[in-house]
Amino acid sequence: MSYDSISTLHDVFAVLAIIAMAGAVLMVAARLIPSVASVRFLDALYRVQLPLAALVAITATSGSLFMSEFGEHWIPCRWCWFQRIFMYSLAVVLLVAAIRRDRGVKWFAVPLAVIGICTSLWHILIEHRVVEESSACFTVQSCANPWRVSFGTLDFSTGTLVTSGMPITLAVMAFCGFAAILALLLTPEPLNPEPLDPHQPEADQDGQSSAS
Repeated sequence: MSYDSISTLHDVFAVLAIIAMAGAVLMVAARLIPSVASVRFLDALYRVQLPLAALVAITATSGSLFMSEFGEHWIPCRWCWFQRIFMYSLAVVLLVAAIRRDRGVKWFAVPLAVIGICTSLWHILIEHRVVEESSACFTVQSCANPWRVSFGTLDFSTGTLVTSGMPITLAVMAFCGFAAILALLLTPEPLNPEPLDPHQPEADQDGQSSAS
């Protein structure tokens, strides 16, 4: 594929990452700001949390594999491989769980996502020169120099990091994916989804309204 095609595809996955992160923030906000609307939103989300989490993981995995196959001169660095290990595992585990409708998968998937998001965060800190990359990163590919950057720049050519815009690298995309998966898996089970409107009278065990 041409350089322009790869760059465009990188931008597309960057947009998907932004959407995933926005969804994660919205899910957290819905839990922190209780209301009838947030209860309805979380209830609806809980019903499809496994398929959505699997979709996020599969999309991230597909994008990673595609970039490896068709991305010109892209060699995954050491920390890229760490993130791949956890995201690829989540893609398989969550797909099986979604098919089986097994919500118990969160006992396995949540730790994978937590470790994955930590590796992504560490990689982002390396890219921004907040922490220094280890000598092991230089054995194959530098972890501090991203292969592509969407919606911004990360320039360290002068010895000082210069950023512009909202630089989104593959590490940032992975972070957004892990965050969305975590938010989905930690969506609480509704205790009493009906009635959701506090102004509606509650029904007793016989199905009759308790209001007189």
